[in-house]
Amino acid sequence: METEISQRKAEHLEVAQLASSQSLSARLWDHIRFEPNALPELDLAAIDSSLEFLDRVISCPLLISSMSGGIENADRMNIHLAEAAAETNVALALGSMRISLEQGNANSSFNLRRYLKSQPLIANIGGAQIIGSRGLDTAMRCVEVTEADGLFVHLNPLQEALQVGGDTNWIGVCDSLERLAADLPVPLLVKEVGHGLGITTAKRLADLGVKWLDVAGSGGTSWAQIEHARVREGTSIFSDWGIDAVSSLLALQRAELPLRLIASGGLRNGLDLAKGIRLGGYLGGMAQPFLAPALHSTEAVVAKIREIQEEFRITQFCTGSGCVADLREAPLLSVV
Repeated sequence: METEISQRKAEHLEVAQLASSQSLSARLWDHIRFEPNALPELDLAAIDSSLEFLDRVISCPLLISSMSGGIENADRMNIHLAEAAAETNVALALGSMRISLEQGNANSSFNLRRYLKSQPLIANIGGAQIIGSRGLDTAMRCVEVTEADGLFVHLNPLQEALQVGGDTNWIGVCDSLERLAADLPVPLLVKEVGHGLGITTAKRLADLGVKWLDVAGSGGTSWAQIEHARVREGTSIFSDWGIDAVSSLLALQRAELPLRLIASGGLRNGLDLAKGIRLGGYLGGMAQPFLAPALHSTEAVVAKIREIQEEFRITQFCTGSGCVADLREAPLLSVV
């Protein structure tokens, strides 16, 4: 089992870097346009991009989203991500911890608190791994070994269905999520993995007591295509499955559910991040822009984060948004 999971993780990292693993559909983020403010009455140097997340103050509403862990390349990658998150003061989400739990150890991929200062750290486990009487124990173990400020449960039924030997018995996930929402000592966050969350699922999660939802919409990395590419050539018929992040955010914002949203799914720069905040995201998550830098060095990740932060601040300046709260009300020229 250890060799099989490790090999799959390594293949995931390799295939995820290919252009063919990105969504083939049009980027709806490009259709969202801010109304320019030619009279911002602001000093760019004094603009405030900070906000509080999981009881910690971060420099801007950026979350480095879950990628991988449990193998040599991912160990090095995650240390680079953690060091860069500490230097730039942004939030970090770990990849799935299943491999660590099944091997019975907390390897260096997930033991990252020592690299962070006061930055939010979010552990991560799959929906199929929390089913049953041991589900709460599994979730608690994820939080304990990482000293995390929150726990992501990722919902990836399509990926599991396409994965050879994937976990396809999902009976009991809802019961387990309701139990976790009530009993977990840290906030529970639920996310998809790039195929989006619609109104029906969001309402059900809210009814279960979930408070945080990462929409993780289509438009970015396609895990359906990654699983397809691991075993066969060509394009999966499910490569563009799901709901895009823009449509998901707009629908959930209109629904006025008791949820705080994280915008992710195809965000690639600071302007995209600002659009995600404007459309209802409390903060925005990115993974793909950090993948190649993370495999290279901490300095490369820091440079990418700094670039995104500067693009975000310029967007604030040019929309007359002195703080993140102002940006949430910035006028738009067009919305899909």
